[in-house]
Amino acid sequence: MNQNNTINIRAIRNKKSIKKDLSLQPKNIHDQYYQESDDSEDEKILSKIGRLQTKKYKDKDFIGYDENLNKIQKKKQFQDTIDEFINKTENKDWWRVVRDELNNQDVVLNDKQLQLLDRIRTGKTAIKLADDYYFEHEDFNQFDLLSSYNPKRRFLPSKWERIKINKLVQGIKLGRIVLNPPQKVEKMFDVWENVAEDQVLSKYLPARIPASKAQLPSNVASYNPPEEYLFTEQEKQQWLQTDPEDREIPFIPQKFKHLRNVPSSEQLTKDLFNRCLDLYLAPRIRRKKLMMKSTDFLPEIPKPEELKPFPTRLNFEFGQIDTTKSGQVKQISISQDGQILGVCYEYAVAFFDAKTTKCLHTKWQSDDKQFLGLDFSQSGLICILQSNGFIILNSYIDKRQHPNVEDGEKANKQIPKNSNNVFEWNFELDDNVFQQLLEVKMPYDPLYVQFHSKSDYIVSTQPHTHVKSHCILVHSISKSSTSIPFQNMKASTEVQQTIFHPTKPELYIMTNKNIFIYSLTKQQLMKKLLAGNQQNSTIAIHPYGDNLIVGSNDQKVCWFDLDMGKTPFKKMSYHKNGVRRVIFHKTYPLFASCSDDGTINIFHCRISTDLNQAPVILPLKVLKQKKKESVMDVAFHPTQPWIYSASKEGVVSLWT
Repeated sequence: MNQNNTINIRAIRNKKSIKKDLSLQPKNIHDQYYQESDDSEDEKILSKIGRLQTKKYKDKDFIGYDENLNKIQKKKQFQDTIDEFINKTENKDWWRVVRDELNNQDVVLNDKQLQLLDRIRTGKTAIKLADDYYFEHEDFNQFDLLSSYNPKRRFLPSKWERIKINKLVQGIKLGRIVLNPPQKVEKMFDVWENVAEDQVLSKYLPARIPASKAQLPSNVASYNPPEEYLFTEQEKQQWLQTDPEDREIPFIPQKFKHLRNVPSSEQLTKDLFNRCLDLYLAPRIRRKKLMMKSTDFLPEIPKPEELKPFPTRLNFEFGQIDTTKSGQVKQISISQDGQILGVCYEYAVAFFDAKTTKCLHTKWQSDDKQFLGLDFSQSGLICILQSNGFIILNSYIDKRQHPNVEDGEKANKQIPKNSNNVFEWNFELDDNVFQQLLEVKMPYDPLYVQFHSKSDYIVSTQPHTHVKSHCILVHSISKSSTSIPFQNMKASTEVQQTIFHPTKPELYIMTNKNIFIYSLTKQQLMKKLLAGNQQNSTIAIHPYGDNLIVGSNDQKVCWFDLDMGKTPFKKMSYHKNGVRRVIFHKTYPLFASCSDDGTINIFHCRISTDLNQAPVILPLKVLKQKKKESVMDVAFHPTQPWIYSASKEGVVSLWT
């Protein structure tokens, strides 16, 4: 009990001492803070707002209270930025003024305060330290323990610094290093300056787009319009009943005797308002109008003079043989060296010198047989088609140039005589020129024949056969044998012509409407070309082997690019009658076509090695016969830009 009493007495004494201490302290806590603080008087807080936020006094005329509980009125500030701008122009020390929002006053900074702020911003100490705190360090010590001296290189200028300085000086001289380069300053301009638009504004502002022009009034809007423009009562009622948007005329036409009698328009303000809406809401776009002619869109076509040489005129005509005995011309062909021109008639075959027109040899046929065509090989052999077979002649004296014929004779002797072979081979070797070397007999008439590039194989076409598999035959001279490549051929197919590819083992078969490409090595069909003609008549392949042309009886010549597709790349209709023959030149970029209308068309064909470029085909010249006779066949000279033609009456001409 005594201990508890002592504790309570001590607690009462402590409470009394606390009350005495509180009575001795100042009444305001802020006054005690400012008395004990070391701050200057200008940092003293004048407004006594306690812990309240300044937002409470935002909408009031005063901000807090002073020591005597009087209201501190707000100092008037600038009403807007214009007043602030005017104050800055009048007061030179406006940049020293700092706003004290708590005390509601402007404080002007002196030089010392600005220097203090500058040191703080640059990362230095606020107050400059005294020099007493610094001491110097002596590099050289007289009493060094190592007793080493500074080397000589420390007293000489640095060699590497000299080299670096020389490089910098050289760069400045050459212009690689620019000291204090000029800074790009943006060009400022006054938008409201009274300067021509073409000089200044057109450089920086977008191009001006003029507004659409208002529709001009017509005769209906006249104060004295013609009577046919005036409304009747029925038309007037109909105009009033229709909607304003559907009316053709937005007003009722009226007639006045004098212009001074015309009253003011009732819809003037409305029309002006609609016009303003059109200008404001109607979008406008500037469209560039290209002033170009229709010829500018066409590709540039070279002139025919730039594409020379090509045949342009008739040079001479070959001497005719007796047409009553020889009959009509069937086909012409020229040797690979360009020396001999062969002309096949119905009952005779004539060989001329291609340059002098001299007749070298004439081979006549008996009455019961006819000649049907001929072709020259690269080795000098001549294949002449006749009824029920063909014969091969020698065009040179030296028979050793034809080793295939000698090999064929040896192979023919090994064949037994009693064998049931439909095709009969008879060899008659002779050293004389234009003498028969062999004869092949067949049960039907071949209409077209062509040598292979190696002069060993011959392909013949017999469209009028009873056995459809025999319409295409391949003959081998060295083996003295005839092969049938297509055993199963449809009866509906009508083969017109068959040719070899110039470089590949492929066979091109032309029917009435299509062209088939057959591989001889794989023995399968590779591609089918759709000509789209009524009846094909002739075919020729380019020496490169990537393009071919097809002529038809419906006056068309079709160009096929084998790399593009199955349809013709280009169709040409320059003839008035059916096309008899189409041919390519072997060395020049030329091809020609002849027709029954008595004309020969010469074309320029340029084929690029780039697969992305299409072939260029241009017509050059139209060669016409004197009597407008139908041209049966044409043949290009192998080395010269000449062309030979044969008319229906047997006239052979040379065009150069």
